[in-house]
Amino acid sequence: MICFINYQAIQENDKEVPSEDEEKSNREYDLIRVLLYYIIIGFLGWICFSFLFTSSWFDITKISINGNHFLDRDTIISQGEIKFSTNLFHFNVQESGKKLLRNPWIEEVSIKKVFPNQLTINIKERRPAALLFADDSYYLVTEEGKILSIFKNFTDDFNLYIITGLDIGSKKVGEMIDKVEYSKAQRVIYALENLFSGQFYKIHIISEEEFLLFHKNNRIKVRIESGDQLLNEWYLLESAIQKVEQEQIPIQEINMKYKERLLIVL
Repeated sequence: MICFINYQAIQENDKEVPSEDEEKSNREYDLIRVLLYYIIIGFLGWICFSFLFTSSWFDITKISINGNHFLDRDTIISQGEIKFSTNLFHFNVQESGKKLLRNPWIEEVSIKKVFPNQLTINIKERRPAALLFADDSYYLVTEEGKILSIFKNFTDDFNLYIITGLDIGSKKVGEMIDKVEYSKAQRVIYALENLFSGQFYKIHIISEEEFLLFHKNNRIKVRIESGDQLLNEWYLLESAIQKVEQEQIPIQEINMKYKERLLIVL
């Protein structure tokens, strides 16, 4: 038994111990294997990256636009500088959105990539609220006062109230009309829409506290203080208009600038 143990001990002592050169060689071999592994992974990644950014499979071929009631499709695509056949991975959603927001008609916009080859554009448009006539031009304006378009010739395409008598100076498309008189004229429009819808077509601003309304069906003019007065004393005006139309009385105007009563000027 003792001889066996000694023999085993001798065998273990006879095992070769790797030299320093062999250990160095083994380390170099392991390093080469690791480098080859990363080179292969990088090469495959480059191939995948190249495919994604150059393959026509990801070129934009379809654009869906939602929410545009006033702007046409071509205008949106052009102003967003969106080009068909652009690779979807190359297309910059943020930059295109910023360009679209420069259009005063567009209040909000979101652009989404739908892989492999589609864009979806959702738009919230500003709505025109009045046609303001000033300096021999017609200004299409929102309720808040943002100028959407400017025309030299009258157009009734939008069926809006015409506002006259307001000096806005030199204003351009996209700028705001921040006059108090305009805000009060919008209040008058609100009252007319809710109480006398379709009956009046023009509002002439005389001052912050005086407006002249022009009736559609005849040449009746109505002088009021404000939209709130119209909301509170609508019944007086309604009865006066009915009387004038029934009796066909030729009048100059109906003056409502008296509390709870009106004056018919013949």
